[in-house]
Amino acid sequence: MHNHIILIGLLFFSSCAVSTPPKIIKMPPTKKKVTIEQDKTIYSLGYMSEYDIWEFLKEKPSENEVVGTFGFPDSVWLDDIETTKFLYYFISEMQDYNTIEISTTTDSVSGFEWD
Repeated sequence: MHNHIILIGLLFFSSCAVSTPPKIIKMPPTKKKVTIEQDKTIYSLGYMSEYDIWEFLKEKPSENEVVGTFGFPDSVWLDDIETTKFLYYFISEMQDYNTIEISTTTDSVSGFEWD
């Protein structure tokens, strides 16, 4: 009899386990979705060389610093396991996308590919 009560109690408490709420991941807006004109940036004004860009990204800046430096991305994607945001910047002169990876955990650059 006591075994049945213990078993029922275990089943009840295990089914009432506290679950953690899903993590909300805020994605930056893209150029097309922004309704206000963005201020000129150091990058858009042409003040950054390829070396400057590489050095800046190598320091693992925050997402806000990236957007403040390069402007809003052309497109944004989130990986399937929701650990990395991919910010794509289209360079019309080269007809090429450059990618900046932002960790959803640290909210800073975790990788990049910039030509």
